[in-house]
Amino acid sequence: MKGFVRKSRRSPAHSWWVALGLVVLLTACTVEESAGPVGSDDVVEPAPSGHGDWQVPGLVDRSGSPIEVPTPGPATGRTLDVTDFGADPDPDSHDDAAAIRAALDAAEPGDEVLLPAGTYDLRTTDPSDKPANIVLRSGVNLRGEGQERTVLLTSLDGKDDSAVIRGSGVHDVIVANFTITSRHEGPLGEDTEDGDAGGGPMYGIHLGAHEGQASSRVLVKNLGIRRFERHGISVKNSREVTLSGNYISEATAVGPGGQGYGIAIEGSADQHDPDAANDSRHNVVIGNTFDGRHLRHAILLQFPTHNNLVAENTIVGSLLDAIDLHGEGEYLNEIRDNTVIGGQQAGIALGNPGGAKNKHDASGPGNWVHSNDLIGNRQGVLVILGTPDTLINDNWINAGKDSKAGIEVRNAPGTELHGNHITGGTDGFWAIRLSEDRGTDGRGKGIPSGIRIECNVIRQVANGIRVDAGEDLSMVENVVDGINGAKLRVADGIEVSRSAQRSSSTKAMNFAVQK
Repeated sequence: MKGFVRKSRRSPAHSWWVALGLVVLLTACTVEESAGPVGSDDVVEPAPSGHGDWQVPGLVDRSGSPIEVPTPGPATGRTLDVTDFGADPDPDSHDDAAAIRAALDAAEPGDEVLLPAGTYDLRTTDPSDKPANIVLRSGVNLRGEGQERTVLLTSLDGKDDSAVIRGSGVHDVIVANFTITSRHEGPLGEDTEDGDAGGGPMYGIHLGAHEGQASSRVLVKNLGIRRFERHGISVKNSREVTLSGNYISEATAVGPGGQGYGIAIEGSADQHDPDAANDSRHNVVIGNTFDGRHLRHAILLQFPTHNNLVAENTIVGSLLDAIDLHGEGEYLNEIRDNTVIGGQQAGIALGNPGGAKNKHDASGPGNWVHSNDLIGNRQGVLVILGTPDTLINDNWINAGKDSKAGIEVRNAPGTELHGNHITGGTDGFWAIRLSEDRGTDGRGKGIPSGIRIECNVIRQVANGIRVDAGEDLSMVENVVDGINGAKLRVADGIEVSRSAQRSSSTKAMNFAVQK
């Protein structure tokens, strides 16, 4: 399977930085007026902004050159059938976990362990990892005969750190083509304030480091994962992990403290060194599907994880922000070509206040959010609590009746909004809104500053652009047409110089807003 490189559906190729010192300043745009969509097909790439000597977002090396994330190839050795080791694919049989572990123990690098169609009852845990049913081995693949045909049914129920499948410091592994679920028969998670709900395993799959060495070159594809408590798939302190084609739903809890995440990519709170062997980077979350009705967040990035790609995923519904950069310094990640529909909070959010137990604030610098389809969410994109230097461009945002803002920016210095298309919404909806950030317990308080709003297309919406607070704000050649309410509202005390936006009856002019 080929590795994934960064790309955009709206641009056939990328022109990358010749030198890290190059800064692209967008001072003007050309937007043709027409009855159809307006804008440029050119993807705007962010200016260098980073952490240490990492400067460019997405799947790049330290110099900013694109990389291909390696994925392991098919097995080259033997195929070991778990039924030959005593596993019974009939439901409600004896424990099958021991037989699967025996097959993995008998395998050598290059082999694969096959789970034929059926239901495998996992009633025991690995002697070397008491909270896990199955422990992966480097170089050995684990494959079923289809997401709907092969099922792993665990008896784990609420045990701390429990995982159906665990990989610690493993490399060159494919896990594919089956479903993971549990015997939990209680209610599914619905209340984001309920910290007492739960059941089933903590994790469907948990990949992490061992003695400081990351897991790497792991491919998890075509799995169904449901009835878990914390994370469907958890990737911690690891790199070059690709998650593709998985279907995740039905968390048993969605309360505070890390419950109900579909996929979580995490660094470590106390690890900020990109040279560390367990530095979290170059992970790919692509082409997965989430039923968010019982998920707190569908996809979450947390702690100083960087240069990851989240692309081409489909999320329907989510109780809180669907794609969430969780306010713990996540930086230089690329979020593109995702479809998020009907989320109760933001489709994509950067920065998170946390709660009484876990206190968060700003995401890190240089994240790139582009080319996403965001439909009927409370906010399409939300940036808060001091998250700096985010580029938000070429997103298509279609508001619903409960939507409040297409793009909302609070304390988010250096944010750039460019080439976004925003439509829909009812009374009270604003296509773009800048407002004061009250912070959370004193963290992240402030006003929008250094914000650039350029070449966006706002059509057939309730209201256009609203500026409640800010300084050093500029707006250049935005198209604002077919507005039911106000095209532009600027709060008292904020000076507006130069002038307004393009509409069908006015020329396009630049304007700057200064407090």
